[in-house]
Amino acid sequence: MKATGWSIHPSEHLKPNQISLEDEETKIARKYIINIFTDVKSEHEVGAAFCVFTNDIWTYQWSYKLIDNTVIQAEIIVLHEAVIYASHLSNHNAFKIRVDNKASIMASSNPKSTKQIERLIFKILLTNPRMKVS
Repeated sequence: MKATGWSIHPSEHLKPNQISLEDEETKIARKYIINIFTDVKSEHEVGAAFCVFTNDIWTYQWSYKLIDNTVIQAEIIVLHEAVIYASHLSNHNAFKIRVDNKASIMASSNPKSTKQIERLIFKILLTNPRMKVS
């Protein structure tokens, strides 16, 4: 059954600075000690990955080959995996998750999304205000 309407109470929303659609590729902020970069490739098969840099040192990588998924589905899946990973870090610093697909950012920040995975991303972001997505 597909969900409809608000996934949470309408008074609950993400902080204004948690989501950004600005292209920040040229100015990776040093204030974020932990940066997570996501990417999706689709030459013959769709693959999704994210890399974690802590103090500019590569500390973790996740990748997965997807079967029967579109690129936009892969973008949402990799964002989901990245926010789950970041939510388990015990560090109290701010995290920046950098996504190169604006549609997946908009979909996952929409409290009225009808897709379960987008609602899960929204709820994780809602409960982790130190997490930023751009």
